[in-house]
Amino acid sequence: MKNLKAIYILSGVLLTACTVGPDYERPDVSLATKFPEGQVAGEAIAALWWKGFGDAQLNQFIDKALVANADLKVAVARVEEASAGFDNVASAQLPEIDATASNSKSQISSGGYTPVGDGRNRTLSRVGLVTSFELDFWGKIRRATEGAKAQLLGAQEARMQVELAVTSSVVRAYAALRSADIQARAADEIRAVREEESRVIEERFKVGSAGPSDRAVAEINLATAIAVQSDTARTRAQAQHLLGFLIGQPELVVANDSSVSWQLPPAPAAGLPSDLLRRRPDIIVAEQALVAANAKIGYTKAAYFPTFTLTGALGNESRSFSNLFSSGSATNSLGVDLSVPLFDYGRTASRVEGAVAVQHQAAATYEKTVFNAFREVRDALVDVRETMQAADAAQRRENSSREAFRVAEAKQGQGQIGPIEFLLSRRLLAESQAAVAKVRYDRVIAQVDLIKALGGARVEAVVVKE
Repeated sequence: MKNLKAIYILSGVLLTACTVGPDYERPDVSLATKFPEGQVAGEAIAALWWKGFGDAQLNQFIDKALVANADLKVAVARVEEASAGFDNVASAQLPEIDATASNSKSQISSGGYTPVGDGRNRTLSRVGLVTSFELDFWGKIRRATEGAKAQLLGAQEARMQVELAVTSSVVRAYAALRSADIQARAADEIRAVREEESRVIEERFKVGSAGPSDRAVAEINLATAIAVQSDTARTRAQAQHLLGFLIGQPELVVANDSSVSWQLPPAPAAGLPSDLLRRRPDIIVAEQALVAANAKIGYTKAAYFPTFTLTGALGNESRSFSNLFSSGSATNSLGVDLSVPLFDYGRTASRVEGAVAVQHQAAATYEKTVFNAFREVRDALVDVRETMQAADAAQRRENSSREAFRVAEAKQGQGQIGPIEFLLSRRLLAESQAAVAKVRYDRVIAQVDLIKALGGARVEAVVVKE
């Protein structure tokens, strides 16, 4: 009884013992207190931020992508793998109890040293519970659990990172497709104008009012218009193919619709650079990798110290199965095994040095990720600011071109201008419409890039049980 009490006391001491290895501290990464480019007037990023563009078909495509995208399926499976790994490591902090049962028959040699007073043929039946539990005196298992938890949190953030990348890619591909629709309509109009110009120049050439150079320039302009038309068709096809890949429908065909007009919601406010540390999934992934690497140092260092293993057994044992559960057949044992490392010829030291090196790599990767995030936000802020100005200028250009075309159309009806002058105003209007479509696409992409650079809508990862 005294021995049993001593074991309980020892177990309590061991379970509340120290944890070797360094405790994690977030690296002090020097960041500016604000973005030099200034803030963009706006609000926090909405959870379903893409709905701000006001396009029902885009919303449908993103819904499909969030279900069928292969990259997201891989990310979800990795979260499940990390969750199972965490549960496996965390459960090592509790004893594993196994049920055992056996029935053996043996024959003893009558010419040996073993007594045969009870007969040469012997039967022994056993049943019971056994356990062998390593006491976490140095925090080895606690460090392993800490690392597994970090890996799980990192996998959850990685899934969010993939989700943000997928939704951003769908918006970009769909915007490219719809922009190509408008530019294709403008390219068709420009080609028609160039063909008409070429016909007029050819007629003038026949009567001697246009020279060979005029004729050559007309042919060059027509060839250029045809090339632009071809490039626009190719761009649309590629955007459509990418969209089909992202939503898991490689055979996707989207009807042309040049009438789609997107809303352009205000760009989100950038906030403070320090906000990126808790918003950007890739930064959190890098930090959790650093947490796991830091925990690995303590896990490895625990090999320097003795190992204590608690063993126990409880059951029944009898020479006959009928008496297996009788009052006198009960057995039990309880003890602590001690294993002390003496000589390993530097193996543990090498493993610790390797773990420290991995931790240094993870710290450098974390710092690089933070600096890259800061750069991407600055780039996106500049893009948003400049594309806003470009979009305003392009819209003014289209308005002026439309007014010029209206005036030219009226003058042509009155015979005040020739066909070339009228075709010029018609072409300028088509070119301005193509320019508006292009710059509006750039404006959408700049906004998407800013949302992505800021980490998207912050949805907290699943809480991991301790």
